[in-house]
Amino acid sequence: MFFFFGTRASKVKERKLKRTTCPYCQTQDSFVVSSFSKYFHLFWIPIIPLFKTHVAECTHCKKSYDKTQFTQQMQQSLDNENRTNPAKRPLWQGCGCLVLVAFFTVMMAISFYGVYMRSKYPDKYKIALDPRLELLNADINKLSPLIRAEDTLALVLKKCIDDDIVGGISTEDIAYFTQRDGDKLLVLLKVRDMKKIAAKHRRDLIPVIEDCLRYTNPKDSITQYFIGVEGKWNTILVKTPFDQDLGGRFADKQLLLPFYGDTPIIPEEKEKDSAPAEH
Repeated sequence: MFFFFGTRASKVKERKLKRTTCPYCQTQDSFVVSSFSKYFHLFWIPIIPLFKTHVAECTHCKKSYDKTQFTQQMQQSLDNENRTNPAKRPLWQGCGCLVLVAFFTVMMAISFYGVYMRSKYPDKYKIALDPRLELLNADINKLSPLIRAEDTLALVLKKCIDDDIVGGISTEDIAYFTQRDGDKLLVLLKVRDMKKIAAKHRRDLIPVIEDCLRYTNPKDSITQYFIGVEGKWNTILVKTPFDQDLGGRFADKQLLLPFYGDTPIIPEEKEKDSAPAEH
């Protein structure tokens, strides 16, 4: 998205400078000073008024002078004009600032109202979370470089990956977790130093994992693989039988949820359906 911003100026007043002489043509009382008001704009909407500038022009020789070129005589005349007939800044130059203040005030009011309503009516505004996501997060938290003795598949997988990856990342720091459910297998890895590999090359880790899984498991025992690779802060690679997210930077870990069941079961709905009907 492009943002157009900067400063602009608009003429606010013209006045004659009295008792002055043009240094160029020596004409008396021939100066007309134009006062300009500058302001900061965003998308050409005035936001913040800034300062004023003054330019004097001789009506006889047409020579112009900015304020830094004013003679002492011209400056004194301008000061007198500013006291008796000042060039006032137009109100519209600050309207954008008022709009911003009003906008943020409304947004804050809406936020506070939402917080108030959710605290007063928690059941009405309660967001139903997919319980499968809680199961996935719990399994992600079990990732550890120290593999559990009972997780024999993770142990075999680690040995295979250690042999296949000969450089780039430290295989000793990779954390593993596997879980089987019938013909489905969940494989989670956490590679903390994945930043050493360019994002476009990180997806190459998935074929390595798949080759190791095919090598360590009989073909007829597991038919669906759900693979998720965590980075230091977030999920970076996901591949399932139904979808994949292999961009290498931010992957949608919710693609792994079908491992825990095809349809989420909302506890409130389940309790409502199982409650006996009143007569």
